[in-house]
Amino acid sequence: MNEEIALVQKAIEIIDDRKGENVVIIDLTDVSIPTSYFVIAEADNSVHMKAIASHFMKSFPMKAGHREGLSERRWVVMDYGDMVVHIFHKDAREFYDIESLWADHIVTIDSLLNDEEVPATSARIKD
Repeated sequence: MNEEIALVQKAIEIIDDRKGENVVIIDLTDVSIPTSYFVIAEADNSVHMKAIASHFMKSFPMKAGHREGLSERRWVVMDYGDMVVHIFHKDAREFYDIESLWADHIVTIDSLLNDEEVPATSARIKD
């Protein structure tokens, strides 16, 4: 397993530890932007968002190069270079709908581990 995929897998585990919901992975390795993966999740409320983000920053093996949204708690972004983690309040996620911009790049962790393509409709990780 390559290092980037291992970090994506670790990110999902940490988000799951705090009951983050509707995790989506967007594989941007073949797009000319300066990151390889987006990991997107949501929380029911601002307290839940803070719990996920705080736990993530303590538990992830790297320090974010940049982070935003911690005080507003509607959309927290943590930039780890090859991976950008987005934690949304449920309403903000629906409003911004960034998954629709990258719908043809949504994958599952299993497809990354097995290096296979998966249709976007089957990509969301459900609880």
